[in-house]
Amino acid sequence: MRLVLSCILVVCMVAGYGETENGQKLSEFNNYRDWGIYRGDQGANQYSELDQINKENVHLLEPVWRYNTRDHTDRSAFQNNPLMIDSNLYIVSPGGRVIALNAATGREIWDFDARTEEQKNGDFSVVNRGLTYWEEDGEGRLFYTMEMSLYAIEAKTGKLVEGFGTEGVVDISENLVEDERPVSVSATTPGVVFEDYYILGMRCGETFGSSPGHIRAWDARTGEFRWKFNTIPAEGEFGHDTWEFVEGETYGGANPWGGLTVDERRGWVFAATGSATYDFYGANRKGQNLFANCVLALNARTGERIWHYQTVHHDIWDMDNPPSPILITINQDGYNRDAVVQLTKMGFVFVLDRITGEPIFPVEERPVPASTLPGEEAWPTQPFPLLPPPLVRQGFTDEDLSDVTPEIHAFVSEIYEKYRGVPMYTPFSMTPQVMLPGMSGGMEWHGGSFDPVSRMLYVNVNEMPNLIDMLQVTTLVDDSGLSPEIKGRLLYQANCVACHGVELQGVPPVFPPLQDLSMRTDPDLLTSIRLGKGTMPPYGNLPEEDIQALLAFLRNPVKIPTDLMDRPTKTVYLLNGYKRFLDDQGHPAIKPPWGTLAAVNMNTAEIKWQVPLGEYPSLVAQGIRNTGTLNWGGVVATAGGLLFIGATADEKMRAFDADTGEVLWEYKMPYAGCATPAIFELMGKQYIVICAGGSPKTPVRSGDAVIAFALPE
Repeated sequence: MRLVLSCILVVCMVAGYGETENGQKLSEFNNYRDWGIYRGDQGANQYSELDQINKENVHLLEPVWRYNTRDHTDRSAFQNNPLMIDSNLYIVSPGGRVIALNAATGREIWDFDARTEEQKNGDFSVVNRGLTYWEEDGEGRLFYTMEMSLYAIEAKTGKLVEGFGTEGVVDISENLVEDERPVSVSATTPGVVFEDYYILGMRCGETFGSSPGHIRAWDARTGEFRWKFNTIPAEGEFGHDTWEFVEGETYGGANPWGGLTVDERRGWVFAATGSATYDFYGANRKGQNLFANCVLALNARTGERIWHYQTVHHDIWDMDNPPSPILITINQDGYNRDAVVQLTKMGFVFVLDRITGEPIFPVEERPVPASTLPGEEAWPTQPFPLLPPPLVRQGFTDEDLSDVTPEIHAFVSEIYEKYRGVPMYTPFSMTPQVMLPGMSGGMEWHGGSFDPVSRMLYVNVNEMPNLIDMLQVTTLVDDSGLSPEIKGRLLYQANCVACHGVELQGVPPVFPPLQDLSMRTDPDLLTSIRLGKGTMPPYGNLPEEDIQALLAFLRNPVKIPTDLMDRPTKTVYLLNGYKRFLDDQGHPAIKPPWGTLAAVNMNTAEIKWQVPLGEYPSLVAQGIRNTGTLNWGGVVATAGGLLFIGATADEKMRAFDADTGEVLWEYKMPYAGCATPAIFELMGKQYIVICAGGSPKTPVRSGDAVIAFALPE
């Protein structure tokens, strides 16, 4: 199998094989010219050995073709990292179609559309970051997930593989939980293939009653279920005693939503999980909570745990590990050492021994504040890596308030009077506070890029604080006999408040308000609730009766009458919306830079350079430059000494000098490239392709462009 052999060559090169005595790569041992795996290779290195485009000629780079998918909405995101295999480019559009293009011309070859007629005629969109390719006996297939379905598609024709699952489809809601409760999961990031195992991590909700994020594997030929690793350990399993389980409660989350990586030589798969649910109040899940917020090494053939390392204990801040682990090799004292790098929302870079999971550089367990919310018990310590240094600011004081202009400083200072700045890992309380890094801070799903020759890690980060307001909510234990509107209110409190707020006010533009739904039809709302929409997860685990009750409440937002409180009740504490701390122009309310690109020497764990990434056009017009912007989308390093990245709110694609961080080339795109580029060679020509479609999180306008860049003939 050509692709598998190519992947093995890449992994061997990254692991220290195929090098000269001084550590230089032997290019003749690696002829990998495709971009056949999400994030570049099985180790998520986001690196290209191509050097046709280099520091001397990158200024000549120009767009050579553009393709528009024609199915975006006004709030869609286009986060796809394309695959290029055997001259074909494969993408997933904002509307959820799988499309094959001629990689040299951008001409459409075929498309696969799994949407229902209702979805096609509405404003349906998906968050999908890529596909998985697998090949056997010269026949390639693409694995694609949408909602709770896994599709196997013939790479040549775009048709479903008849011998896989049920007519080419596997239901990923099956084999997840042992009991009969309904589940609701999806996958925004593609799975990985090891041998004939297709292995997938989950996206699930972040509220009470959400589904668990267990890791599962299926037969890549037939779709037959192969194994499951419980990220929330069952009774008798290792880690079960790190939870205080409460009878009658359901437990969810602890899901590796940012993808997986594979060590082909060892036969290990690596995952990085997010927090357990509910994300911000864990009175019903006291304890350390393994395997939430963990880096995991599993046997790829059996799912058995080899080792784990927890980056946050008993997470009550939504401090997920967003991207999959990066598999690298560093040099210490003249010897190569295989390592795993985990990037985090806290801005920490954890560097772990790949064999044992132990930190390579020192990590301290430091005391952190205790919780003051009734019932909550914050873990008394948290791990702080000493090296590399954190790549973002941690904790907030009035010294951090933005002073970009006197007017902006006055505006954010007035807001800050109602809040208090606190150190990182301060538990939420009934006193409003500012959280930094925030839930969208540090490193996100895009990960980083590792150059196996220079041993440099390149990573882009966000500096984004959140305003924290907690609500005490008394809910009924028994909802029988209630009107649909009141039952819907209880369901809304349990599932929707964190995003849309207790008064349905939302947090535009990321989370829209729900106060006036007069323009939305019942079928449209029902589809959004059941199947999800864009950044909103599906709630297919809700029974039809509950969905109708939620719909009734959204149409008539009633309060819970006080005379019902004589029933058995339960008190919980909820976050009143994911509120970003922004100035009146929509910029982060802290001093710039708001987004940066950094180079970290992984041999020494030292930051070589860190520069602002992007600018806001409205500030540039005022003469305010080099602020950086919020950014989503990854960076790719090349053997030509360049770093390619879109990601920024100014809708530009840039090439940086990998040695200095200097911008050598930039191009204004029609939309922001909130995705990771793919870099490949075809017929002797090097291409850089990026999906430019914006993202509500940046925030910039949405679009649907796929743009290819190359040197002129």
